[in-house]
Amino acid sequence: MRPLMLCLGMAGSIMLAGCATIVPGGRMPGSELVGRSLRVETANGQTSTLNLQPEGRVEAQFGERHVAGLWRAEDERLCFVWGGNFEECWPHDRPFRRGRTETITSSRGNVVRVTLQ
Repeated sequence: MRPLMLCLGMAGSIMLAGCATIVPGGRMPGSELVGRSLRVETANGQTSTLNLQPEGRVEAQFGERHVAGLWRAEDERLCFVWGGNFEECWPHDRPFRRGRTETITSSRGNVVRVTLQ
């Protein structure tokens, strides 16, 4: 019984290790975003704020309106899921830097200007 428990424990550890992929340079994808906010400006000038929480939750604020969703960073993409099924991804092959604005085209063809706050 004891060897079986040891094997199961090791298998579980290996599976969990595979979930936490570190990119070259020793950082977790999207780690610079945890607990931070992104200011997003659309091509027509509308702005919103995305508050990225550590547990993969995100809250978007558009003026007085708030929308909850999920976020993840993987495979050089930063993805958001809204309403449980609407997904949009941005290219994310390098960390955002605070105060620097980047122009990004999403997987849905939306062009936005994004600033890490």
